[in-house]
Amino acid sequence: MDGPEVDALSFRLAALANHQWVDRLDVPTHRWQANVLLKHCAGKRINQIYAQGRWLLWNFSHGVSWAIYPLKRWRWSAQWVDGNKPMAASWSGLISPLTEAVGRRPLLRITLENGGCITLSGRPLLWVLPTENLYRHASLANLGPKLTDEFLTDELWEKRLRLTAGNKTVSQAIMDESVVAGIGNQIKCEMLFAGGIHPAARTGTISSAQMRTMLSAARRWGAAMCRATLEGHPVRELPRHVYDRAGEPCDSCGTSIVAERCGRDGERCGRDGLWSWFCPRCQSRPCQPVLFSTDPEI
Repeated sequence: MDGPEVDALSFRLAALANHQWVDRLDVPTHRWQANVLLKHCAGKRINQIYAQGRWLLWNFSHGVSWAIYPLKRWRWSAQWVDGNKPMAASWSGLISPLTEAVGRRPLLRITLENGGCITLSGRPLLWVLPTENLYRHASLANLGPKLTDEFLTDELWEKRLRLTAGNKTVSQAIMDESVVAGIGNQIKCEMLFAGGIHPAARTGTISSAQMRTMLSAARRWGAAMCRATLEGHPVRELPRHVYDRAGEPCDSCGTSIVAERCGRDGERCGRDGLWSWFCPRCQSRPCQPVLFSTDPEI
């Protein structure tokens, strides 16, 4: 799940639960530690639900926050405790499911004072932290801006990407949450296609014009994903140029799209990097300058 999807999910959850009191909180009985930590939030008010990158954050009235990350697939749903109760206006169009089903038992069930019930299933990462120390946590302290932040200009994007890249490929640098938070693999593949950039290219080979094109494409895709999630449509149904289309013809040139793991060395690698889908013609591999030769005769 990319950041824009988590953004949309936070909007929907906030519409259901912001400023509501938690009447009851249920977690699996075998998770004793979760029982101890999470059940302290029962009887407290939910002050705010919002997203930062791919993190979903809940702030409670007693100074405790939940930081939840979709490490594995998750599912959020909402319904009335009393099935015969008429739907409130604020819940219209927001009832189950909020995200796609994952076929797992409920992990967390939150019953609200107004009779609503929110259920989380799946295997996300969930931290319970003091609100005042939330952004001191290692996973949250270095998060970059979101695609929707107004202060994220073309110049700032280029500067952050070039400074953070080091010896990483552009594919890895884009996915670094300290550059821009919330860019997932789908947005990454589509923005690289828009810029005509091979996933194994180094940031030093990318022009400023390509940088601007990438950011513009990322924002378009982010907006489309957020809108689809808000409207309850699966993101996978959005038209894509390359992502998850291996073997299909490229819309621009007809060449078959390929999928590779582009790792630290820019080669096919089973352990380094994420899968990248790209067109080998529209996104040809760049010619990297060789500064030193290993040939003993030179």
